[in-house]
Amino acid sequence: MFSHRCAVLRMPLLLAAILSFPLALAAAEDPSRAADYDALRHLRSTYEDALSSNNLAEVKPLLAAGFTGVMISGEEIKSYEDFEAFWMRFRNRIGEGGKYQVKVITNQTDFFGDVGLSRGYTEETIHTAAGKEYQIRARWTAVTRKEDGEWKIVRVQGTVNPIDNPAIHEMVNGTRLIFGASGAAAGFMLALLGCLLWRGRNKQQSAG
Repeated sequence: MFSHRCAVLRMPLLLAAILSFPLALAAAEDPSRAADYDALRHLRSTYEDALSSNNLAEVKPLLAAGFTGVMISGEEIKSYEDFEAFWMRFRNRIGEGGKYQVKVITNQTDFFGDVGLSRGYTEETIHTAAGKEYQIRARWTAVTRKEDGEWKIVRVQGTVNPIDNPAIHEMVNGTRLIFGASGAAAGFMLALLGCLLWRGRNKQQSAG
């Protein structure tokens, strides 16, 4: 009986190991594409440095013609100019003197000729001008294309967990506070209006 229970308990571990084995093989880099992997790593490093140093102009040469993307906010961008506008709004929210740092981790890249499909996640740290700090992890998928010997970003899409996210929690709580304060103010104004109407009616009755 005891050995049977041990075997049952070991089954999920064995199944997990079996399922993860082909994934590990798939994630291994193809030696014949070593130069392409290096080029994409350089692209990733340039992107990290550009955003962390707030020098967005360094990102522009990385984008292919017809570049599009979806930001973690759900906003769609269709050009470098759209990306720049999004970035400016983001920096304004952080505030003057605030800092942003990003680390891009690639889990896997698959090549289809001169097209690459990569996925992974980012580790982002936001220091606001107000002195608050947020740690955010976002998932991303990117399509790259080799143009004239250089890899360019064609499409990128990011997603963030809206539940396990302190920045989103604070915005929600702030919204609740605003609505709560608005409700209290509205209640006070209605009570005040009621008192004024009641006094006015009593005066009319007294006068009559």
